[in-house]
Amino acid sequence: MDLSKWLNDDRLLANLIGIHVILAVILIVAVVLRKLVKNSGEWLASWTGLTWLDGASQEAIKSLRSVLFWATIVLMIGSILSVAIYHVSGRHIQEDLKDWYAQMTSEHLKVFGMIAVKLVALALGVFLVFRVISNLRILLEAHTHYHLPSHVHPELDKSDPAASSGAATPEPPASDSETAPNDRRQSLENTIHNWFTMFERFAMVLTCLGGLWLAARIVNFAEADAWAGLVLRVVAYFMVARLLTLGCRTMFHVFANWGNKHLDRGSFHRYWERIVRLFPLGERCFEAAVWIFAASQCAVALSFIAFVSHFGTGIVQCIGIFFGTRVLIEFLHVFINEAFGMYDDDRVQDQKGQTLVPLLESVSQYVLYFGCVLAMLRVFEIDTTPILAGAGVIGLAVGLGAQSFFTDLVSGFFILFENQYLVGDFVQIGDAVGRVEAISIRTTQIRDESGKLVIIPNGQIKTVVNYSKDYVNAVVDIKVPISSNLEQVMRDMAEAGRRLKQARPQDVLEETIIKGLVELTPTEMTIRAVTKVQPGTHLAMQQAYRKTLKEVFDETAERLAPKAMAA
Repeated sequence: MDLSKWLNDDRLLANLIGIHVILAVILIVAVVLRKLVKNSGEWLASWTGLTWLDGASQEAIKSLRSVLFWATIVLMIGSILSVAIYHVSGRHIQEDLKDWYAQMTSEHLKVFGMIAVKLVALALGVFLVFRVISNLRILLEAHTHYHLPSHVHPELDKSDPAASSGAATPEPPASDSETAPNDRRQSLENTIHNWFTMFERFAMVLTCLGGLWLAARIVNFAEADAWAGLVLRVVAYFMVARLLTLGCRTMFHVFANWGNKHLDRGSFHRYWERIVRLFPLGERCFEAAVWIFAASQCAVALSFIAFVSHFGTGIVQCIGIFFGTRVLIEFLHVFINEAFGMYDDDRVQDQKGQTLVPLLESVSQYVLYFGCVLAMLRVFEIDTTPILAGAGVIGLAVGLGAQSFFTDLVSGFFILFENQYLVGDFVQIGDAVGRVEAISIRTTQIRDESGKLVIIPNGQIKTVVNYSKDYVNAVVDIKVPISSNLEQVMRDMAEAGRRLKQARPQDVLEETIIKGLVELTPTEMTIRAVTKVQPGTHLAMQQAYRKTLKEVFDETAERLAPKAMAA
């Protein structure tokens, strides 16, 4: 009887209907949010052009979906408990709604009507602004394409032209020289299209945010100004950063075309070539600086983490210092090569230049990088004086424990400044015999006749035999039987030396001198020939002399053979 009465209670039925409606609304909202969260990464990557956001957001989306699930469960349980307390307290949802409706006056209805009219008008205004933005984007993009340069610099197309926008553009074949300019222009047009598309999307986002702010003001939401200002600032920073990074490639293309017309000639030609090589690095540095600066400004907008903005500004300055250092290094390399005449097509082989240019480039590069690090530390207001003093003390301690290393350095300086040997010299250092391929402050590299590269620490070099100073003697010892005609052999050796000088006048400096009999055994005698030749050519001249001498011996044997038969 009591159960039947309880089941027929209108208040209970109304409150149950109310809790079901509340739970249904919670479920609908949860499903919509779950769908939005699931596609948020792909949607954000598509709208912003940052393809890396799709992959980076996958793990965050998994965690967010889990949080959303448990939040929905907790909210439903809390709603059920709240309605249960509401029912136990004797409240009737239907009666409460009737009371609330009864309190409504014509003024309230008029206010609600005005709010509804304003919201509808606001929605129509937002729609019209969308149309204006879309038409304006088409007009500006067409105007920009009309004034686009007829060609772009090929150096800028080493990286994917659409990498920043997520679009895939096939690269032209390297051998197709006719279609490459058209493909590069098409890449630039795609970049411009992506820039204006992103501009349109961000303008629409700002319009939506502005509409939401006005809607909040219409319904008298107290915190509308604060939240709208914060969101608009964050979105504006993100929009400007994204548009700048999209326009970065276009700006580099324009600068490259301008440089090709005005800088790619004359004395500045070499410097311009090195600058163009840095364009891909410059794009990456510019994009990183823009995003970091935008993030620091967003941190300022969020006052509770405003202290982070100082580090963001410092990092941007460090990026600028690093790129400026790279530009100085490229300029200095060109200056060093020009100072030693390495770019002259008609220059003679300069062994000193080949030795010192790589060394000076390496030293200047390390000095500039060291100064770059000190400047970066100064940006963050770190006093470098104790660091330099500590580095000196540490260097002294390390020097005492690494004496061989500093011995190599000191020996390297003496080798270079005393001009003991240069790159290209034919030398003998210990058991290593060959041509010097490279000389650094610490080591010397020698390539022997068999192709092996021998690396010798400079501190271990005690005695150096340099075959490339002024001249060298090509010494050839010939062993003949004891029964041979010594005078005839010596005449043949002198004739071979005369023919060698006629065939190789640039390498042979003087006539061959026959030193005579230098060794005698019961079965053989050894005769020595000495020829003064150009430095470093003695091995080649020895081989050429032996070949010529064999030809002379053969001629002599043919000439003497009839006489021997007649005898």
